Amino acid sequence: MNLSLWRDRFSRRSLYTVFLNLFIYANVWVAGAIASLVFFVQRTLELGYFLSPVLLIFVAALIPYNLDRVIDTYVQEIPDQKAQAFFRQSGVAVILGLLSLSLAVLIYRAPTAVQWVCLGGLVPLIYGIPLWPWHHQSGWRWYRLKDIPGAKAWIVAGTITYAVVAVPLAYAGQGLNLTSGIMSLFLLVFVGSNSHVFDIRDIESDRQQGVLTMPVLWGVSNTRLFWTAANLFMLFILIGGRWQHLQFPALVVTVPSLLLTLTYLWQVNPCTRRNTYHIWVDGTLFLPALLSLAVR
Repeated sequence: MNLSLWRDRFSRRSLYTVFLNLFIYANVWVAGAIASLVFFVQRTLELGYFLSPVLLIFVAALIPYNLDRVIDTYVQEIPDQKAQAFFRQSGVAVILGLLSLSLAVLIYRAPTAVQWVCLGGLVPLIYGIPLWPWHHQSGWRWYRLKDIPGAKAWIVAGTITYAVVAVPLAYAGQGLNLTSGIMSLFLLVFVGSNSHVFDIRDIESDRQQGVLTMPVLWGVSNTRLFWTAANLFMLFILIGGRWQHLQFPALVVTVPSLLLTLTYLWQVNPCTRRNTYHIWVDGTLFLPALLSLAVR
């Protein structure tokens, strides 16, 4: 009986390790979550179901996330030693090369409007790369876009919001209107809460490296209060819009998504396990796509 119990525990641990290596450390989980938002946008805006924009966003998300982790292993060491070791492997460079080639092919085969929209993808590609030197009291230091005070998580949230709305609209040959504008605002709050919560996790590392994120500048409590107000304001807009019979994203999708966001916003802290952030906090990004399946 004890042998069977140990065997079950070993099996669960092995599966969990495989999941971490294949999906979490390689950023497949978060890239899939971001790509799922494209499906949510397509379904809500009735753009039709095309796999190409979903695949393009999935591959495009994998590149900057993995590139940023590789750079962090040298510039701002990852506190998780397993993740640090994972991104120091030579094979990661090969994977990044293959992903870049795949993205180039997808963009080349996309309509011209999509190619123009994809120019915005240059921002996340360079956001973690040292770009310019700056001299301060302790000497010279190379600065990145993410080192701009308060900009780190806003760059992530803004780029993701832009990509998951603009790319499917471009594929469908449609422009921005009131509904897609409100959709963009909802996603900016939804994704912005997610990205700033990760800055709560990294507050000590960012403070040591001089990266002035919102939690570093304002403190954890004030960051939570700001995003709580943003989520409640978004709820007010969505409910008010439905009252006025405007074509806003369905409340059965948006309300649970924002309420779950408020839940983890107040539950996690800098001491919360890193995998809780990676699996559960990032996993909430799948929720709008899953809930939208319930909307006819």
